[in-house]
Parts: sequence; structure tokens; C-alpha cells
Amino acid sequence: MSRQQVQGIQLDHHTCEASTSSTEPHKGRGFIRMSASHRVKTTLCNTSLDNPTQRSKDQLIRAAVKFLDTDTICYRVEEPETLVELQKNEWDPVIEWAEKRYGMEIGSSTSIMGPSIPTQTREVLTSHLSSYNMWALQGIEFVVAQLKSMLLTLGLIDLRLTVEQAVLLSRLEEEYQIQKWGNIEWAHDYELQELRARTAAGTLFVHLCSESSTVKHKLLQE
Repeated sequence: MSRQQVQGIQLDHHTCEASTSSTEPHKGRGFIRMSASHRVKTTLCNTSLDNPTQRSKDQLIRAAVKFLDTDTICYRVEEPETLVELQKNEWDPVIEWAEKRYGMEIGSSTSIMGPSIPTQTREVLTSHLSSYNMWALQGIEFVVAQLKSMLLTLGLIDLRLTVEQAVLLSRLEEEYQIQKWGNIEWAHDYELQELRARTAAGTLFVHLCSESSTVKHKLLQE
């Protein structure tokens, strides 16, 4: 039975066991992070095992590709100028990286309809996602839902972005408004830590599933 261990977390595809080196609750933010992480991994394991919606791999991929139509970093404001500049400086490099990394055209738009995504771009992304197994695709879909962005998810999984960077970029306009008008500190901190924990857990799930498949394939070849 193949078992991968990363950062103290063990995942077994046959029994779908998720455990940590320590289950003792930590105080403060650490407890929030651990609780969310355990909950996410358990949910993703159960979803991958049971497949309650009975979706095939092709259906999962089509659903993931469709997220491009509403990708957060592709929608831009026209004012105020400071936010326009902030979006350009922070989001454009991610789009440019994705276009170069995957050889596809994406772009951005200030229209409520969003940018027009070329058919070739959808085909390229479909081909890329086809390299992942069903478990990993469930994880990718979960991370996309947290960040509201396929492009940020690709950057995160490809190690182009850290969890902190991806979460901050997904909340760029909100963080801009907070810096300008202020916020309820405890509520903001809780939401931020919760989102980071869920995003990190989903990303780890994708890597664990992908790495397990790679190791299994290599062992079969040998």
C-alpha cells in the first residue's frame, strides 16, 4: 500500500486516512488553521471517494475550465485610479506568467462580461488539467472556489505563488478598501486565516494526490 507523507500529513488513497503528527489543539490562530485544514482534507477525501455528483473526469475538467470566464484577476475596475494601478501592478504579472507558462492568451477587461477567452486557450487548459487524476481535480476545483480564480490556482499549484500571496491577490480590492476605510480587526483576521488555511489544505491535497500518482506510475514502470 503506497503512502506519501508531507509536512506531517499522511494520505492513503485506499483508505483515505488523513492524520497529523499532533492532534493537540493550539491556541489562538493556530487552532483555527488546524481545524480548517482537517475539515477541508476530510471533506475532499470523502468527496473524492463517494463522488456524490457522479461526475466523470471530463466533466470535472470542463467545470474547471469554465472558471476562466469569471476569473477574479481578469475583471478590472475603471476607477479610482489608485485601484486601477494596483490591479495592473499586482495582477498583470500573474496573467503574463500564465500566458507564457502554458502558451495561451488570456487578457483582462473592464467589461462586466469579462474578457473573451479564445477557444485555443480553453483547449490548452483542458489538456493541462487532463494530466491530473480525479482526486487532484477535486482539490483544484476546491482551491479555485476559494480564490475565485483559476489563474491564481495554477500559480499556486505550480509554486509560482505562495498561499499568502495567492490569498492576498484574490482579496486585492477588499484589502484596498480596508486600507482606505479601515475594518473590524478581529473579523478580518479570522476570515483571512480561515481562507489561508482552506487554500493551503486544498493545495496540499492536490500535491499529495499528484505525487502519489507519479510514484505509483514510476514503480509500475520499474
